[in-house]
Amino acid sequence: MTTARIMSIGTATPSARLPRDAWLTLAGQIAPPDVSRALLARLADRSEIDGRAAAAVDPPLYGAGTVPGTAARMQLWSRTARAMAYDACAAAIADAQIEPHAITHVITASCTGFESPGVDAHLIESLGLARGVARTNIGFMGCHAAVNALAAARNAAIADPAARVLVCCAEVCSAHFHHSARIDQLVANTLFGDGAAAAIVCGGTHGQDAAPALAATHSVLLAETADEMRWTIGDHGFEMTLGARVPDVLRAEVGAWVASSLATHGLSIGDIGAWAIHPGGPRVIDSVVASLGLPAEAGEASRAVLRAHGNMSSATLLFILDRLRKSCAPRPWVGLAFGPGLVGEMVLVR
Repeated sequence: MTTARIMSIGTATPSARLPRDAWLTLAGQIAPPDVSRALLARLADRSEIDGRAAAAVDPPLYGAGTVPGTAARMQLWSRTARAMAYDACAAAIADAQIEPHAITHVITASCTGFESPGVDAHLIESLGLARGVARTNIGFMGCHAAVNALAAARNAAIADPAARVLVCCAEVCSAHFHHSARIDQLVANTLFGDGAAAAIVCGGTHGQDAAPALAATHSVLLAETADEMRWTIGDHGFEMTLGARVPDVLRAEVGAWVASSLATHGLSIGDIGAWAIHPGGPRVIDSVVASLGLPAEAGEASRAVLRAHGNMSSATLLFILDRLRKSCAPRPWVGLAFGPGLVGEMVLVR
């Protein structure tokens, strides 16, 4: 039986980091004068983030009283996404012990920037990939795009057992800090950080390899939630809208969806050995864990990544899966992520 397996994962972040106290200094510069600094401090405390990488601080994109336009933000995205993508992909290729010219497909994902030629072309040139490699770019899908990218990689690997698929998610969220007094945009500023993650997915015969297998993916567009999460392009960067109901919606909807999806594979929630829950924030993790009827420790891998890196949008789920892989967490695993729509994406790893 042909299957698709995750042979390796590589991660990367910019060298510039924002510990919580440094973030509060920057937040005070970005926020309008009428925003309470005590409020910013409370949001930082509630985020449970100890620090995160932020390319926008070195060199500084934001200064007191200045609001960069979308073009300047895209320049930051371009150079940072390319550099991080290279580092993450080089690490994944080395860990998989394959030659770059053996890569048959490149799948890239980002919702924090656009350009063409883009990150995919940069990877072909900089890594020395074959110039005939198949390319797919997954753009603007939000935090769950790693699942969409893995689904595409799985399809390629199952269709051709000789496929060697390079998946790369690269997000420069710090390019889009908001100069706004809106509470949802202040929350978004507080949560997001920069990072890239890459995976090598290979086809093969079941039983020949102990590497984690991409067994299935599932998706759901939750009814009447379009206004709860949006990601749009404005004159001064990309603009996030976060509805206050998101944690409540997830608490009400996720458990039944996951249970029904797992049932199609002869599994129940209790059969899952470890969970990779995209940390949209601490309340998102708590809501999903509660909806699934799990103990609090089921979300610890997600909380650990959130504490260390913040929410890196699509790259985050691969950081969590890498943590499960390195800790030899018992399988099967379920990865869950949520994005604009409101859409839920799920990957089952066996």
